[in-house]
Formats: sequence, C-alpha cells, structure tokens
Amino acid sequence: MTCLVYYEPNGKITGFVSGSSEFLQTAAEEYEGLTLVSDVAPEEKHYVKDGSLADRGEKPSNAYEFNFDSEQWELSLETAQTIKWVEIKIDRDAEEFGTFDWGGHTFQCDEVSQRRIQGAVQLAAIDSAMTLDWTLADNSVQTFTAADYVQIGQALANHVSGCHERGRILRQQIELATTETELEAIVW
Repeated sequence: MTCLVYYEPNGKITGFVSGSSEFLQTAAEEYEGLTLVSDVAPEEKHYVKDGSLADRGEKPSNAYEFNFDSEQWELSLETAQTIKWVEIKIDRDAEEFGTFDWGGHTFQCDEVSQRRIQGAVQLAAIDSAMTLDWTLADNSVQTFTAADYVQIGQALANHVSGCHERGRILRQQIELATTETELEAIVW
C-alpha cells in the first residue's frame, strides 16, 4: 500500500491517505504542506525524520510522551502523578471494602456489609437489649449484643476513616513528587 503522509514541521504525523503511487505523487506535488509518499502505512510509533518515516521506539510507560523536537520519550510528571493516584485509589478501595477486625473477629466491609452493619448499629440504638447473630468473613456465626454492635460500628467507621486518611497522605506525597523514582516509591 502506498500512502501520502501529512506531518508537522517537528515530524508529528497528522494524517495519511492511501492510493496509487501516481495519484499520491501528484497529490503531494499539489499540496503545499509537509508530505511524503511512503510504501508503509504510518502507525502511532512513527514520526517523520529527514523526509522518511522513523520509529519512535518503545514507549517506556503510559506516563511518557514523545517530544518531537528532541526525538525522545520524556516523562510527563503530571500524567505519572495521575496514574499513581489512580493506582492508590484502587488499593484504597480494595482495603476499604475488604475486611476489618474488631474483638478478635474479622468482618466483611464491602458496600452491602457496611449497610448491614449500619443497620445493626441503628437497631442497637433503638433496642439496647437486642442480640443478633452475624456471619463473619470466614463464614462462622457469632452472636453480638447491642453494645457490641455500637463498638463494631465505631470500628468500621475508624477503618473507613483510616483508609481515607492514608489516601490523603499518599495523595500529598504524589503531588510533591518530582521524579519517577519518587512516585514509584509511593505505595499503599
């Protein structure tokens, strides 16, 4: 396939059309911009250097952008920070909605479990003499009192609050990071 490649002065390809060699050569001569005729269809990895397609090489990570002037991949700190924050939020959510411990017992705390615990805490506020069986994370069943449920609710609130507090601290570290190495060192 023969292509007419359109590009900017710095080599960034802006588009291409394919067709017969003769037609494309004529179109290139009539077009008053930067073009080249190529037997290879340009891909995202290409740019134009010295009038022909050149390969940018492997992109080191999604945080890198190709600088057409220097002809090198360069870290976009802003993009790297955004990617790191997304990673931290995923880890934060996994912990927040995983499990928490109270009184030697491990409770599930996915969204449904959190609502159920909140309901049990509300019931405990209404009836201080109530007892209720609860299925724990390991599928064992334990009976808890109203006073227990108040403490379980507090433990859940502390767990969620702790996850978000840690997330805020890590977010601040991400914002203060100035290098890829500093960002890589930030982990949940």
